[in-house]
Amino acid sequence: MNSNFVIIGLPGSGKTTFLAALWHIVEANEKPCLLRLERFEGDQTYLNKISEAWRTFQPVERTSQTGDTDVVMHLVDDSSGTQAAAFFPDVAGERFSDQVEARRSRRIFVDNVAECDGVMLFINANSKQDFLSILELNAQLPPEPPATDSDPEDKTAQESWSDDDEEEELVWEPKETPGSVRIVQILSDLLRAPFEVRRRRLALVISAWDLIVPSGRTPAQWIAGEMPLVDQFLRTNRDFFDSRLYGVSAQGVDFKDEAAVREAAKKNPSERIMIVDVGEPGHDITVPLLWLMTDG
Repeated sequence: MNSNFVIIGLPGSGKTTFLAALWHIVEANEKPCLLRLERFEGDQTYLNKISEAWRTFQPVERTSQTGDTDVVMHLVDDSSGTQAAAFFPDVAGERFSDQVEARRSRRIFVDNVAECDGVMLFINANSKQDFLSILELNAQLPPEPPATDSDPEDKTAQESWSDDDEEEELVWEPKETPGSVRIVQILSDLLRAPFEVRRRRLALVISAWDLIVPSGRTPAQWIAGEMPLVDQFLRTNRDFFDSRLYGVSAQGVDFKDEAAVREAAKKNPSERIMIVDVGEPGHDITVPLLWLMTDG
């Protein structure tokens, strides 16, 4: 069986760090993993650079800092003979923001989605701005002008509102769309032209999972609590997406925590990885890729 899947996500969602860790795993053979790299297409210099940064606890450069970088990994599951091509388009994700804000997409992405059997979508658990409640969002809005029928002698109300405040009236722009809305829009786009509509597997990866571990929540509980719009979309579109959630910490440690970095440096880089599905946490970052390749 051969299959293809595409890896997508907004800027800063964790795709590049995942790719850096994945490239190390399939190249270094430090630890047994479920998939073997048969060949790849893309810039090996770029892959080696981000992998080296990841191994040495350095920030991994996003593609927006280096130019568009499309990567295709051809992977094999030797236990079943299943093969797959994993397409990482424009890894930094700015193109996906364009898709939401400007309603346009690259032809190469549309073509690859037409050929794919599955999608891996990344969400960053550390995007705190996206998880504000209505009350918290309201608290960030500018003050409203005084009511027009206020007492003309009320100097306090008049002094608290000026012409400058009126001139600074906020106008909503597409770039202000919350992350959860963007995610649902990207997935909704796959259900209409120019994309080819059919049922696909969807591996939803929640990155920076090490931040969530202390809460004791599962990936399903986290998405339901923090991104209910995304959770509702997945539950109501099961005819189009066979979805599965994963918590992944490809980085494995906060690079600003010197004590944690020193402790992590004593381990093989592969052992820093944490991946949570429905069972015990593991270190094999290829687990969600294998699920996307699996038939049935």
